[in-house]
This record gives sequence, C-alpha cells and structure tokens, in this order.
Amino acid sequence: MALFLEASHSQGVQWAVFEPNNETLWGQLRMAVGAFMQGLFRQGAFAGTTPQQAYFVKCDTEHNPQSSINQGVVNVVVGFAPLQPAEFVIITIQQPAGLVA
Repeated sequence: MALFLEASHSQGVQWAVFEPNNETLWGQLRMAVGAFMQGLFRQGAFAGTTPQQAYFVKCDTEHNPQSSINQGVVNVVVGFAPLQPAEFVIITIQQPAGLVA
C-alpha cells in the first residue's frame, strides 16, 4: 500500500513543478492528496472509522522550510493506518516546485 500511495501521489502532483513554492501551492497539494486519500478511505483501504483515524496529509512551513524552498523542492508528508494491525505508516513525497519554464 505504501508503494502504491507513493507512486500515485508522485504522479498525481507532477503539475506542481512549475507552480511557485509557497503556501498557496501547499494548500493545493493538501487538497489534491487529501481528496485521493479520502476516496481510498471511503473504499475501505485504511483502518479507522473516521478520516482523522485513517490518514493525514501535511504540507506546511514545518515540512517546507526556507532551505527546501531555496532548493526548489516541496515536501508532502502522508500518513495512513493500514488495514493489517500495524502502526501508522508515514511517507514523504518530494516534488520539484517553482521551476521556471
């Protein structure tokens, strides 16, 4: 599941490459990745009875410090509760952002 999510999210956020790496982009990424995760949650892909128990998506100043912005990288952290008994699994997706065409 972690490999599927990592590959899906990496492909799904390719559009961010030419977007300015700022809070607007971070909000758009949270919404896009969150919508995908919500769809999987509704299909029963995660443990937990509420979305808050099943997954989280973080893309903010904590995960995107100025050094990441300067390097042209945006970080999205995704955590999910797998169906099999296990702890939350956390993956980080790094996507180039703010590149000039």
